[in-house]
Amino acid sequence: MKSEVTVQQIEAAIDNGEMVLHYQPQSSLSSGEISGLEALVRWQSETLGQVDTSYFINILEHSDIRLIAKFHRWLTITAFKQILTWQQLGISLPVYLNFSARYLQEPECVNLIEELIQTYQISPAWFGIEVTESFAISDMSGIQFVLNHLHCIGVTIALDDFCTSYSCLEYLTELPSHAIKIDKKFIQDLTSEHSERKHSINIILESIVDLAFKLGKKVIAEGVETLPQLEAVTFLGCDAYQGYLLCHAVPVDLITQMILSERNRRSPPTPQSNNTKFLAIAA
Repeated sequence: MKSEVTVQQIEAAIDNGEMVLHYQPQSSLSSGEISGLEALVRWQSETLGQVDTSYFINILEHSDIRLIAKFHRWLTITAFKQILTWQQLGISLPVYLNFSARYLQEPECVNLIEELIQTYQISPAWFGIEVTESFAISDMSGIQFVLNHLHCIGVTIALDDFCTSYSCLEYLTELPSHAIKIDKKFIQDLTSEHSERKHSINIILESIVDLAFKLGKKVIAEGVETLPQLEAVTFLGCDAYQGYLLCHAVPVDLITQMILSERNRRSPPTPQSNNTKFLAIAA
């Protein structure tokens, strides 16, 4: 990237349709099936080329709330349209979006999601929000109001990048959530060459998983990149995992093919007639 990104360029990218959503699957560690999808923004700029997501999201986070709200409206509408398209193909999986803590403190957030649920006639269970704890929450009561309302109507809530800041236990107790996502830094340390660090991380994560289960929350391991890491999170008792070992975030057509191919492999043969071969039907 040759030049610094401005908020004006970010807004123009939203208006001009330069941003798209790619999807990274999550896989159940008990069944091996795809259990959910995380939607991740990709920006291919006509003038800047491929813009690093974390870079422009950080700029967006520090912009005015008007632009943050505009970005989240585009993000949520795009996701709902895709959820509807998938459900018309017989695909029903929860799709998680990363929401800014600043936007989650805005009552407009609730209004937008409720409006889209009614417009697209989609069950709230197929829509999820990931709350990243690394962003400071200046108005805890405001975000509690929004998340409690979304929780009550059935929207799935996950605490992302869990245990990467001092406030993780406060978030766990103060904010409604269905799942926690263990940050990839911890997952990588599960197979560290430093035996003492590896041992310490294992003890910490065992405690986190046990705590989550006692609170009735699912645990998702992020950033699983190797088979030893997959074995480690399976041994810990995590519910699901995501990461490069399973699949990178890919465009919508590729993730759709992946889901349908998995359904074909797992679907039992269905007889077409007494004299025909069995044919696997995608769910």
